[in-house]
Amino acid sequence: MNMIRLIAWREYMENVRTKGFWVTILFIPIIFIGMYFLQTALSNATPTRYYILIDQSGRYEEAVDIAIEREHQRRILGEFVSYLMDYRLETDLEMTAANASNAANQLIDDVDADEVAALDDWLESGGLNFALTMASPYLEQERPEFQAPEPQFIAADLPAEVDPSGTPDDIINALRPYLSGERSISSGDATGSLFALILIPENVDNDISRPGAMPQAPDANRGVQYWARNLTDSRLPDAIIRSINAEIREREYMNLGVNTELVRNVQRTRLPVSQLDPTAEAGEEAVSMADTFRQFAPIGFVYLMFISLMQNVQYLLSNTIEEKSNRIIEVLLASVTADELMMGKLIGIGMAGLTTIGVWLLSFYLFISLYSSTETELISQILEVILGSELIPWFVFYYFAGYALYSGVFLAIGSLCNTLKEAQALMTPMILIQIVPIAMMAFVVLDPNNSLVRALSWFPLFTPYLMMNRAAADPPMVDVVGTTVLLVVSIIAVLWLSGKVFRHGVLRSGQPPKLLELWRLMSAKS
Repeated sequence: MNMIRLIAWREYMENVRTKGFWVTILFIPIIFIGMYFLQTALSNATPTRYYILIDQSGRYEEAVDIAIEREHQRRILGEFVSYLMDYRLETDLEMTAANASNAANQLIDDVDADEVAALDDWLESGGLNFALTMASPYLEQERPEFQAPEPQFIAADLPAEVDPSGTPDDIINALRPYLSGERSISSGDATGSLFALILIPENVDNDISRPGAMPQAPDANRGVQYWARNLTDSRLPDAIIRSINAEIREREYMNLGVNTELVRNVQRTRLPVSQLDPTAEAGEEAVSMADTFRQFAPIGFVYLMFISLMQNVQYLLSNTIEEKSNRIIEVLLASVTADELMMGKLIGIGMAGLTTIGVWLLSFYLFISLYSSTETELISQILEVILGSELIPWFVFYYFAGYALYSGVFLAIGSLCNTLKEAQALMTPMILIQIVPIAMMAFVVLDPNNSLVRALSWFPLFTPYLMMNRAAADPPMVDVVGTTVLLVVSIIAVLWLSGKVFRHGVLRSGQPPKLLELWRLMSAKS
């Protein structure tokens, strides 16, 4: 045992003393923190998008204008909710977030209820100024003034050579250089590229689809034509479609003699839905934000397991191959047995893996503590919920179980190979096996007790990932006990077989053995 401890300490120190170890460890949090700032910068750096609206029908220009204004008010509302969260006096993040989110969602639901009155009500009641006045008693006194975002979609001037009364083909041909970016468009004193053209033909009402009508063949020229090179930003076309359809329905109501005010009131009528957990104690059945976080927390644990395990087994593999190729392992075997060397390596690299996880958690803690914002405070609350949950014992067990299982396999691979290039062919199947449960994570969280998921959980190589993924859903006890027993037996078997391969392969030279020869190594009496 003393020799195993000495070897483990040597393996641990050989890893943590290298610059590459710390660069690799810090690379993950640096990437995540960089992504956080990059996403924040990108969300605030979307350029102004210029559009041209040509409504030859004379019916829908106001609806398009309302759609664009609605989208702008939605952005203002989102920024305003973030402003409230940043400078609130209330300390209960969950209550503040819930109240702000409910108010925002109610207004957005009203706006999206196929009517224009909700937006008018918001603006006529004072809009942002009224909301700031009402929120002031609940905000910090020393706070910066709220800066509303600038309009993102701005109407551009129609070029002089374009005749708005011409045929759609003539209009498109005239504006094609602007749409393709070859020429710049102007809007007052500003210039830029033309983002989109909304062309509404004169006879567009002939293309209205009504219930009971025969479906028409697909035709790109039917209905409202939305021309744009950017096919991924669908906010503008989606808003226009909703607003124009709302205008069409408004006219249909009027033609049928329906009181549109009553329809609006009906559309804005809602009933709250309370989510309750039947497994909770009496009086605590209401599902909170913390409960929701807890349900999705296993995904984060599985990712952490996968990244850390892959890093650890790579260290184990590379260290073994390096020592074998440099003949260092022969010197070590002169003083210790192969079994002591193998167990020392497993424990030493495992300690390095724990150091990795500790550095990651410390890095995120320091980031959250030193950089205070709405998002980081929310992350902090999520971490508190997760770290205070019953998932930690699950993670500790399955992390060590997964490490013991996979490290034995990778250590055996390392003992059979002289170079990393030789090891790649043997490593690939094991890496692909781990990717399968990782690819299933989102589906497992949604239906953790699915029959297929339960069946795959009994496959030992999947067990650490799938059972950790199912942990928040209280899997059946037969799955917990059965898979645990099978996993422990598999670990013992893998370590025993890996030990036999390690003893025979660590001093082996030449090409890696074929499958038949490998089977003989594992079945040979030692």
